[in-house]
Amino acid sequence: MPSTLSWLDTSAEEQRRVRELIALYTQSESRDELGIGQIRDAFADGLFPGTSTIHTRARYFLFIPWLFTQGAKTRGGTKLTTWTDTKERKLIGALKDEGIGAGQGLIGRVAGPSVKTLPSAIYWSALGRYGILNRDISPDMMGALRLANSDDDELAVRNIQDWHPTLPAPPAGFPAKVEGGMALLPAEAGWLQERILEAVPGTMLAHLLTDDTPSADDIMPPWFDPACLSADGPPATLLRHGRLFSLVMQGSALLYNLLVAERYEAAGLTTHPQPVDGYREAIRTWAESVQDDGELLRAWDRHEMWDLLRITNPRIGPQTRAFVDEWIDAVLAGRGTTVADDKDVRSLVDLRERRQKGAQSRLVNDRLLRTWSGASGTSMLVYRWPQVRRIVADIREGIADAGA
Repeated sequence: MPSTLSWLDTSAEEQRRVRELIALYTQSESRDELGIGQIRDAFADGLFPGTSTIHTRARYFLFIPWLFTQGAKTRGGTKLTTWTDTKERKLIGALKDEGIGAGQGLIGRVAGPSVKTLPSAIYWSALGRYGILNRDISPDMMGALRLANSDDDELAVRNIQDWHPTLPAPPAGFPAKVEGGMALLPAEAGWLQERILEAVPGTMLAHLLTDDTPSADDIMPPWFDPACLSADGPPATLLRHGRLFSLVMQGSALLYNLLVAERYEAAGLTTHPQPVDGYREAIRTWAESVQDDGELLRAWDRHEMWDLLRITNPRIGPQTRAFVDEWIDAVLAGRGTTVADDKDVRSLVDLRERRQKGAQSRLVNDRLLRTWSGASGTSMLVYRWPQVRRIVADIREGIADAGA
């Protein structure tokens, strides 16, 4: 019997997590081979709450409620979701016809209107997090209560209750045509800024939307970007911890890939040439970075880090914390330069991955070993910064247009 996924009695947030998990699984830079995703996401949620690695542009925060408010005037429940499904696909087609593409963040840039995951599924949780959507409900639950009342005036009042009452009006002709494409109009940008600031005050995201320090021209980690460096207080503290965590834990991902590479070469596989040499060199480069930041690492207050992370996610497991602490202890003890050959450190990573993956571990599964891409989860953890940077730029540019 084929496997299927179905929605049970779950909240919109739980449904969003499953959708995002499915989407993230196909992204090599987001793979979580060693089970530290809870920590990575706690940093990201603390710094940039409501964001996602599959968000693209800020105007989707308006596109989606515009479609649902249009459709909810005469329908609800599954009739509404069927209607908005069709309209979302028409919106994708309209944006594509206007020349919106990959560089401009179009969801469905390749598949077009036939894309499987629609913008509403990607942005739904964030709409609730920022108070744009007033209730924690899934799309197919919207309008269920309203349809029991046939009075048009009452229906209109209840429609507004699903969405923030000050939601800006859509541009003329929407969604068949979209004035401005992905660019926020000044009033839209100001409104979205207000919603986010009201929902997540005191965060790095809020700082980025109120401080006028420009980001660097080139994309770099947030702890090197001037816009983030201008923050102080709790956001700056959390970012500092995130930087050190990212630096140290990247070594564990590189070592894991070295273990896979050794097994890969021993099996006579050659699709990826000389991966062992490549990962040994990558580990040497990483170890030099650790030494360069030695003073910061020695002053690192990890107790403070864990206390801050528990605020965002109190469910980080004790085994996950134990693995992370043991790895960091080894690195800070000076074993970072020898992890490639350190028997105990190699065993730590080997055992952690096997416990996480079981029979699906590439360190034991020959079939999965043959499908290795050559790099599994080796990218630096930057906590959704590329996506956040684009969203913030959209809002800032829209507000700047108002001043101009």
